[in-house]
Amino acid sequence: MLKLFVTLKDHYLRVREALPNEVQENPFHWKNELLIQYTIHSNYMMAWTSLLPDLEPLKARGLVELVGARYPISSQYEELKKLCPSLIFEDGATEWVFYGGSFNPWHSGHQTCIDLLPGDKTCFILPDINPQKTPSQFELVSRVLEISSKSRLRPHQFLVPTFLIQNTKNPTIDWVLRLTKYDPHKKISLLVGFDSFEQIHTWIRADELLNQLYGIYVASRLENEQMRTETEAKIQSMAPNLKIIYLGRHNHEHLSSTALRK
Repeated sequence: MLKLFVTLKDHYLRVREALPNEVQENPFHWKNELLIQYTIHSNYMMAWTSLLPDLEPLKARGLVELVGARYPISSQYEELKKLCPSLIFEDGATEWVFYGGSFNPWHSGHQTCIDLLPGDKTCFILPDINPQKTPSQFELVSRVLEISSKSRLRPHQFLVPTFLIQNTKNPTIDWVLRLTKYDPHKKISLLVGFDSFEQIHTWIRADELLNQLYGIYVASRLENEQMRTETEAKIQSMAPNLKIIYLGRHNHEHLSSTALRK
């Protein structure tokens, strides 16, 4: 059993291992691998991703699961909320922006998307499996470490490994509905590249999804004005009140994870 002290700093989870003879008061068990003590003290704490390389695989996975459970999109959210309400993610933002994708690998195009998003937006980076593809097997902790080491997150941007833990298909509409049930007043938006924006009408229960969203932030992917006009008309015919915000051109529009893997 690994004993950890955890705290939050600006909504980010920070962690350290307990010293050999250090006593934990009122800890809770997490996934039979971790004994967790929440504390308000941040001395000697490190970012949760920094501890992962030093942990045995099952304990590292347990820590990743703990982080993923902090967010209301997780099926383990209520379990963690009962065990330690202080660890649940909360902020005062009226809008949450979600940036999902396989990010396999994470590249400069992905980075530019979150860089283009206005800095005051709370943004969640959601590594996931495309629900229109067959899930592939991958090593959970390695994926998290790769993305965390390559990405440069600004304040209000969070790496959320919730769906990597499940290693199952997660249609966007399912977790969006979970969020609206959790907080009906929260505005929910997506951050996408234009290639995804152009195909969003093919997503599972697209009509329902688009009408649940507040807005879509779109980063360019080599499209022209005619493509924008046609795509926007199609989508707004399905969801007239949806806000569409174009984030502008950038130098990495040509990059593709699929091409990089090849």
